[in-house]
Amino acid sequence: MAYIGRAPNIGEFKKVDVSSWTFNASNVSFPLGHQVGDVNQLIVSLNAVIQEPTKDYVLQAGGNNLVFTTAPDSGDSCFAISIGGNAGDAVGTGSITEDKLAANLKTFSEFTRTFLGESDSCTISFTPSSKGALLVSIDGVVQAQNNFTLSGDTISFDSALDSNSVLRVVDLGIKSAVFVPVDGSVTSGKLADFAVKSSNLDSSIAINSMPMRINTQNVTSSITIDSNKNASLIGPITIDSGVSITVNGNFTVI
Repeated sequence: MAYIGRAPNIGEFKKVDVSSWTFNASNVSFPLGHQVGDVNQLIVSLNAVIQEPTKDYVLQAGGNNLVFTTAPDSGDSCFAISIGGNAGDAVGTGSITEDKLAANLKTFSEFTRTFLGESDSCTISFTPSSKGALLVSIDGVVQAQNNFTLSGDTISFDSALDSNSVLRVVDLGIKSAVFVPVDGSVTSGKLADFAVKSSNLDSSIAINSMPMRINTQNVTSSITIDSNKNASLIGPITIDSGVSITVNGNFTVI
């Protein structure tokens, strides 16, 4: 269809269903029935007067609600249209088809080698995304995951492969960019058990190589000692205001 001005880049014109909106000089927030990416994608008419985005209304609830600056009065009439879709809509699970993928994401990495002598390991021509993403075959026989190990770009087998054996390695995984977490953003729940060593800890709480324990003289955050735990502190100790120690197990202050 033809447009006055530049056509919207995405989506379409959608009339907002306002039949459920109740104007009573009090309500200011109303559901749009679909997500709108930007307040300027809405044309809102109140009593046949076009309203100004941001000044007369804003979006809330992730673009799903229209919020008027001033509550419409009882009997007011409203008409609203959204222009274009929301470029920020979340992609639905399973909705991306193969033709939407870039060429490099559809091309599997592959390595083939014929062994000239017996060997139990081999350096492949690429770094696999993960062991689980590999399809490994020897002379056409697909190998189970427990038949080989992976370290960087080296694949090793439990026993040496015979001379003239043909190894084929295909990486079925999609490689992604390495993500570096923002400082202070990694919570304890994201850490594997025993992942943090004493050498990684602040010196005030590190376990020293000498046969002694060092603790600060202030308890700054609340703590609960579980019924199956023992705990101890070396005094004198000051417990900060609003901080508590809940003892369900055994607690000793020396």
